[in-house]
Amino acid sequence: MQLRYISIPALIAFAGGDPWAINRSLQAGNPGQIASLASTFQAAGRSTAEANAAFEDARHRFDAAWNHQNGDHPINDSAEVQRTAQSLGAQSEQLPKIGAELENVAAALAEAQKAAAGQVATLEAQLKGLDDMIGEAVEMENDPHLSAADRDALNAYITSLEDDAIRDTKAALGQLQTIRSGYSDLLQTAMTTLRTDGYDPSILQGVDAPASPQQAIALPPPGTSAEDANRWWNTLSPDQKRQLIADHPPALGNIDGIPAEVRGQVNEAVMNDDLRRVESAAQRQGMSPNALRGDVLDNRDNDLFANPGKYGLSPTDITRYQNAVKTNQGVEHDRGPDKNHPRPVSLWAYDPTAYGGKGRAAIAIGNLDNAQNTAVIVPGTNSSVKGGWLYDGHNDAINLYDQSLKADPGRQTAVLAWMGYNAPEFDFQHPESAVVDPSKLQQVGTPWMARAGGMQLAADVNSLAVTHDGGIPSHVTVIGHSYGSTTVADAFANSGMHANDAVLIGCPGTDLAHSAADFHLNGGQVYVGAASTDAISWIGESGNVAPNAANIAIGAPLGQLAGLGTDPAHEGFGAVRFRAEVAGTHNAVPWFNDHSHYYDRGSEALHNMTEIATGHGNNLASEHMLVPQRDEAKISTPTQVSTPFGNIPLPHVEIHTPVTVDPEWDRPSNSVTTDHDFK
Repeated sequence: MQLRYISIPALIAFAGGDPWAINRSLQAGNPGQIASLASTFQAAGRSTAEANAAFEDARHRFDAAWNHQNGDHPINDSAEVQRTAQSLGAQSEQLPKIGAELENVAAALAEAQKAAAGQVATLEAQLKGLDDMIGEAVEMENDPHLSAADRDALNAYITSLEDDAIRDTKAALGQLQTIRSGYSDLLQTAMTTLRTDGYDPSILQGVDAPASPQQAIALPPPGTSAEDANRWWNTLSPDQKRQLIADHPPALGNIDGIPAEVRGQVNEAVMNDDLRRVESAAQRQGMSPNALRGDVLDNRDNDLFANPGKYGLSPTDITRYQNAVKTNQGVEHDRGPDKNHPRPVSLWAYDPTAYGGKGRAAIAIGNLDNAQNTAVIVPGTNSSVKGGWLYDGHNDAINLYDQSLKADPGRQTAVLAWMGYNAPEFDFQHPESAVVDPSKLQQVGTPWMARAGGMQLAADVNSLAVTHDGGIPSHVTVIGHSYGSTTVADAFANSGMHANDAVLIGCPGTDLAHSAADFHLNGGQVYVGAASTDAISWIGESGNVAPNAANIAIGAPLGQLAGLGTDPAHEGFGAVRFRAEVAGTHNAVPWFNDHSHYYDRGSEALHNMTEIATGHGNNLASEHMLVPQRDEAKISTPTQVSTPFGNIPLPHVEIHTPVTVDPEWDRPSNSVTTDHDFK
């Protein structure tokens, strides 16, 4: 179970036990197998009774035919016949008894499983309701106009809700312990009876629920550093590691410091649980899982999604399912259509309920812990798991990975498609709506979501060094597109992210990074790709008019801080700018439709990002792939004027205008091609 505000480990600690572990121990049993074994004994008993009757009939017939004058009965009086007769008689009585006893065990286990599952379902529904109420209270606490008294009242209310959660967990724990004890008592009685009937009950091992739940292994609490989490993992025994992977608690796959391979195994298991939970309920009602997945991918509603309670599901189950379908689609998309030669893909992060149901996930192509070249790509506005960024026409990670293998085949490459933050939303198809309602720009026009996302990005990227094989050199590049580039800049400048190089493409501004020096790359470079026809790349401040001036002038609908900071493609920022023009563009002025072509196969931008990601950024100069920065247009007077009497010197005057010019703007169109891919 995944909750946003209530800590499951804390509930277990305060309740004095783990109700989920007790339920898992009961559900581990297989009453069907025990019942099948019981049926086998019943059938064997019937066969033995029939054999005994036939044997006795044959004895009587033979005895009647024997004249008794020749001494002892040659068959019936033999020791072997006597033993067989006694054995058949005993077995015909005992085998059905054993079958009946096993049937009782199977029935008791099935009843215990049903009761335990009901208790856990009730508990989880209670906790979900309390968690939602806490979330509403937390949202109210964020109101800057809240009085101190109201804030204290909200804090007390949240505490009371947390106490309710602990009480509910304790109550469920008590009920589950009673269920488990009742079943255990019946099982012990049955095992004694089975031994008395001459049956070894040890065969039940493996199909019965364990006598007591296996001790749950406590996970590191939230906020644990990647280094400490990695040390914790390395202290576990192989059996403990196997148990955790088998149990796959959802939090485990998202802990920074856990090896990438383990995270992938756990997250895919959790994702598959989310798929099976809903599809099993659907199949019981005659619905097709394939049709259900089709509804998700086509964003169609249906009765199950609209009324999950009718199917024994919750709204959270539906959210998890829908984002699981889209995440799974992303995993399969990245693996590729060739089933014999799939790309090596793993699900490095997975939280389908994050960010109000928009979801959080990260898919790796290649082994992050062994790769010599690692690139992390961060998307921008309107990107989310729910929105389909992991698969819906986006080949960003695939194209960069495939090109990196060709550019540097001697070194292992990994690309991490990181949809790990809450990206803003904006309707670029109808930007004019923001003129009528400027508040529509609030998410995309302010840096708050970039700063929050930068903190999470920095934690994740820095953890890669913790789990990476120390014997293998590693070159890490972080690439941000659009608002994702602002997030990357804030991760470096504000949250201490460490990498070798940074790449900003289509950047609307670098917020807290006022120059390349603020990235603290220690020998690395900040690279910038900005198509001259990409309108978003012109949003950043260039030293002339700050975006916030217009915001303040119309009453600050975006709050007191608008704009995303400096344009890194502008002169003076200190970045290295590479060619990134869009081939075949029809834009006479910068517009939004040239904002999403940086990862196109054969493009200048993808070629240059591949060189950087594989550690060969120095090649760009010799390949003539570097271009000057944007700069302010200047009006200058001549230094002299020619006359019939000779040259007359004039005072030189240079006037800086508020107009920024891009030296790429007047490139001949036939010089921008799509033949830059590595073969």
